[in-house]
Amino acid sequence: MKLEKWASIREKGKQRFVLVYGVLGWGVSTGLLWSLLMAFVEPSENVWGKLAIAMIIFPIAGIAFGHLTWNKSEKAFAKETTKTV
Repeated sequence: MKLEKWASIREKGKQRFVLVYGVLGWGVSTGLLWSLLMAFVEPSENVWGKLAIAMIIFPIAGIAFGHLTWNKSEKAFAKETTKTV
């Protein structure tokens, strides 16, 4: 991620980043994609039940994903900003 872009994202805070990029960006989209894939793999299964479960599990995992991504980006940002100073 570019330094300028990360600087603007980090100004908005970690909680917003985790919600937008982790829960909504990764969790919901991955949950929908997984549910769609499962509908094709096992069409006789209850699609709506799998979707409901996915919309609980994947966004929760998205919290962890958001935190990990934030921490990794912060380390890279700190490394780059100390290098240029």
